[in-house]
Amino acid sequence: MAVQEPLVPHHQVFLNFRGVELRYGFVSYLETALKIAAINVFVDKHEMRGEDESSLFRRIEGSKIALVVFSRRYMESKWCLNELAKIKECVDEKKLVAIPIFYKVKPSELEKLFYDAREIHSNVQTHIMEKWKVALECIKSTMGLILKEQRYCFGSLCLKMCHFL
Repeated sequence: MAVQEPLVPHHQVFLNFRGVELRYGFVSYLETALKIAAINVFVDKHEMRGEDESSLFRRIEGSKIALVVFSRRYMESKWCLNELAKIKECVDEKKLVAIPIFYKVKPSELEKLFYDAREIHSNVQTHIMEKWKVALECIKSTMGLILKEQRYCFGSLCLKMCHFL
């Protein structure tokens, strides 16, 4: 008789966002709504800055959907941009669906915000900056949600995601 190994928790949805800006507001509400809808979600609460990002990349690879929450300060984070590049890689391989959410920012503003953040990333190699830019262009051009108001209804988002799960 074969012994069945325990199932490893599988994250269906990976949340990519600028933590300092959204973690304790918008993202906490979004995470709660997803869990209420019985959608397994991963939010990087315990990863330490400066550590190896490979564990986050494995989480992205193990997900079915990535919600990319673009905000005003998103482009300032190397972590966000590295995750975005990994998300694009998985989308290209048809292993992941990426859904952009534009939180109080228009899709047309993202390129300017990216260029404004160049000074912050002045020590980043050119090929990495180009990789980030390509990932940004790819993901922002996908059908997504634009959120402008203070109150949000996540029910329709949860329903749309269930279609991909």
